[in-house]
Amino acid sequence: MSRPRVILVVVVSLIVGACGGTATPTPSSDTVALASPSVGLTVASSIPPASPSPSPSPSASPSPTTAPTPSPEPTPTVAPTPAPTPVPWKTFTSKRYHYKMQYPPTWIVTPGGAGLADQFDNFGYPVVYITRDVVSTFVDINLTVNREIATIKTHYKAKLTSNTAITLAGYSGRLLKFTGTSNDVKVAIQQLVVAKGKAGYFIGLIGEAKNVVADRTLFHKMYITWRPT
Repeated sequence: MSRPRVILVVVVSLIVGACGGTATPTPSSDTVALASPSVGLTVASSIPPASPSPSPSPSASPSPTTAPTPSPEPTPTVAPTPAPTPVPWKTFTSKRYHYKMQYPPTWIVTPGGAGLADQFDNFGYPVVYITRDVVSTFVDINLTVNREIATIKTHYKAKLTSNTAITLAGYSGRLLKFTGTSNDVKVAIQQLVVAKGKAGYFIGLIGEAKNVVADRTLFHKMYITWRPT
């Protein structure tokens, strides 16, 4: 079968040669053709160029999902507890001894009689007492204070710890402080002796020694309200 193929090629060659031309080989599918010079040279290939694969578009990174911040619960407003309104102190006016003074609202007052002082207390210690004495001429405050010191020392087996000058509502005198005993109880005593003209007043407190600080504060709060009438 290979022989006829050879003969065919030879005949074709002879025919071409007889015609005096040069046979132009038919381009195969792999032959490169030249385009017309008027449009420039363009290289074409019967094998279509491979279409470039589209680059994959980068996928957008998903934004991280942020959990919403919970709103804080409102703190309930607690109404402040109103401070209790202090109960005002009472005022006692003594017709016998001609003075007035304020005292705690829970205390009671026992008015004095002949030779007895007015007494302020809360059914126990401390006890505050007030009395008055009048002389025919004028009060000698130094002699009166000395006599009062001697009396308290005798009655309470007391020791004088302080003797201070004081002026109260226009009356001058001394504030005396003692420690002693009363019915086997250790006590602290404070005694005001003040005088003006013919009249002298004795304003005192007796309380348990263990409560001396609180009693002194209370006594001061009471006696600064004292006024002669």
